[in-house]
Amino acid sequence: MFAQRLVFGSLMIAAVIGTVVLDVWLSTPGGVGQAAGCLPMAGLPVTLLLTLLVVLGTFEMGRVCRAGGYLPATLWAAFVAAGLVLAPWVEMQARVGRANPLFDTTLRQLSPTVVWLAGGILGAALVMLARRTTERALGNIAVTVLMFAYLGLLGSFLIRIRCLSPGLEGALLAAYVVLTIKSGDIGAYLTGMAIGRHKLAPWVSPAKTVEGAAGAVLLAVVVALAGMAAWPELVGGVHGPLTTSQAIVFGIVMAVVGHLGDLVESAIKRDVRVKDSGYLVPAFGGLLDLLDSPLFAAPAAWAALTFWCGVDYNYP
Repeated sequence: MFAQRLVFGSLMIAAVIGTVVLDVWLSTPGGVGQAAGCLPMAGLPVTLLLTLLVVLGTFEMGRVCRAGGYLPATLWAAFVAAGLVLAPWVEMQARVGRANPLFDTTLRQLSPTVVWLAGGILGAALVMLARRTTERALGNIAVTVLMFAYLGLLGSFLIRIRCLSPGLEGALLAAYVVLTIKSGDIGAYLTGMAIGRHKLAPWVSPAKTVEGAAGAVLLAVVVALAGMAAWPELVGGVHGPLTTSQAIVFGIVMAVVGHLGDLVESAIKRDVRVKDSGYLVPAFGGLLDLLDSPLFAAPAAWAALTFWCGVDYNYP
């Protein structure tokens, strides 16, 4: 099991790094992404990768919910979730290109995310009505909305972090956030496996330990500090967006909130009596097990970076 986790974990990390490198290349001045004086391709690789993961995760969550006796509108949920992930990238393109003044005016008045989310809720209700039965209608509508809100809306904050800058800084910031969150997962797993003794929340996840949680915080802080130390080399002599003290607090918050996300996903699976959410990712129990902590921590990361750390890159 450990060998499988190591192999597939390494492959997934390589895939994420490759996507970020491609994104950086398309966002670098003078590259393909700026051939027309704007950034039509900036952020697209990261956005498309997350969209694919969210869609696959929605279908996986649909199978989990059906195992619990619910009948959500999975196809509709996947469609809405994909749109929610794409919305921040569309907003960024509108701010950069401003090719359509009417769309730009509408964007300032009402976020596409709000419009898409409202349409998703209305559509979920209409799909249930089209089934011509009232049996468990309330639960099925609620589960459908939960699916695209949990995966699509929460996941969209990772793209919002990427879109804090249309250029290199945005791509690196998104990678920094994901690596900090996932390092907490790795720290929890390794520490818990090595010295875990005291149960953290046995009624939700018997495998989670207090020692594992401490290991998550420690490794997340180390990675957060290392990322800021490497930032000047990656960007070119520019100091990182976080100070040393901010990076420490950021690592702690990402580890704690990511751990809570893991517990929430465990609670959902325990309620429907499903141990592994899927078989798409061997040794990890399913795609949801990989996405649970980033999904939960992404809104906290975006809020910390924008409201507390004041990350605000100017658009051209």
